[in-house]
Amino acid sequence: MLIIFWLLVAFIICFFLCAFVIGIIKGIEMTPDEWRDFVEDYRREKKQRKESKRLYRSIESRAFSKYPGRANYRKRKAYIDKHL
Repeated sequence: MLIIFWLLVAFIICFFLCAFVIGIIKGIEMTPDEWRDFVEDYRREKKQRKESKRLYRSIESRAFSKYPGRANYRKRKAYIDKHL
C-alpha cells in the first residue's frame, strides 16, 4: 500500500514537473509579437474579470438593500440571477 502511495506521488510530481518544463520551453520559443499578444490577452482577461466582479458586487449590494436579513437568501439569489 505504501509503494502504491509513493508511486502515485511520484507520478503527480513528474506530471507537474513536465508541465512546468514544457511551459518554459514554449515561453522561450515565442516571438516578440506572440509575447505581446499573450500579454495583451492576459491584461484584457484580467480587466474583464475585475469588471465582472465589480458588476456582481453592485448587483449583490442592491439585492441586500432590497431584501435584508438572513431569511431572504432565496429572494436575493433570485434577484442576482435575474440581473446577471
